[in-house]
Amino acid sequence: MSDHAAIKTYRLLRLGIVGVVGLLTVSVAFERSKVACWQPSISAYYYTPVRVIFVGGLMTIGLCLIVIRGSTTVEDACLNVAGMLAPVVAVVPIADAGGCWSVQPRPIPTNPDGTLAAWVVANIDNNMKALLLAGIAGIVTTSIIATIATRNALAVAQAGVLGTRLSLLGAFALLVAGAIAFHSWADFDTQVHFIAAIIMFAFLAIAVATNAWGGRRSPVKVWYFRLYAAIAVLMVVAAATMLPFEYRWRHADLVLEGTEISLFAAFWLAQTAHHWNEIN
Repeated sequence: MSDHAAIKTYRLLRLGIVGVVGLLTVSVAFERSKVACWQPSISAYYYTPVRVIFVGGLMTIGLCLIVIRGSTTVEDACLNVAGMLAPVVAVVPIADAGGCWSVQPRPIPTNPDGTLAAWVVANIDNNMKALLLAGIAGIVTTSIIATIATRNALAVAQAGVLGTRLSLLGAFALLVAGAIAFHSWADFDTQVHFIAAIIMFAFLAIAVATNAWGGRRSPVKVWYFRLYAAIAVLMVVAAATMLPFEYRWRHADLVLEGTEISLFAAFWLAQTAHHWNEIN
């Protein structure tokens, strides 16, 4: 692949993430235009006609975050973790299904006792098994390809810098932890969405912060790094402000998710412009 083709692919992948965020925004807006209320969170739009865009969008963003290499080892690791968690957020829906639907889902997503309906549990079971197997298959395939290419059975363990090896080890550990939780944690179906979303946004915030920290003394385009620092601070402040209201304000999660997504999209656009002619 020529340098021009590689740069063009890099640009399109980065812009594609912003495009998916825009797609999800439009889909939610269309659904909102048909009713006189909001769902309690963006995640709760899983139970509306937005579902396909919501799940497909997060799956796409997750893949892009993993494929795109970060500017530093730390940023790359953070993007990889966030990319692995995005599909979990997509396929394990939030337990609070809301009630602001243009078309009521049938069967209803929750039972009278508050537990998730059988069809929701079946979706989670099928999709999580597929995700875990795909993740394991990806790591095994990578190991096989590296071994064949280098004729070295330890190629993956010796690949790249220490950060790369730790990143691969972290991915494997995350898969193992996910598999254990999925098979042994009774509250997996109702708790994992919230936990995965919080961790995902935390790692995205760290990725933003590393860009601000790494360029704090750079004389070139210093305003980019000031912008990154401001976005990282705002992401943390938004979480610290809204999370305490989660059980007291019906739409706290909606505001928090919208804020975090918007801030990261702003960072992503700025970073794309910053590295427009580079391949990390």
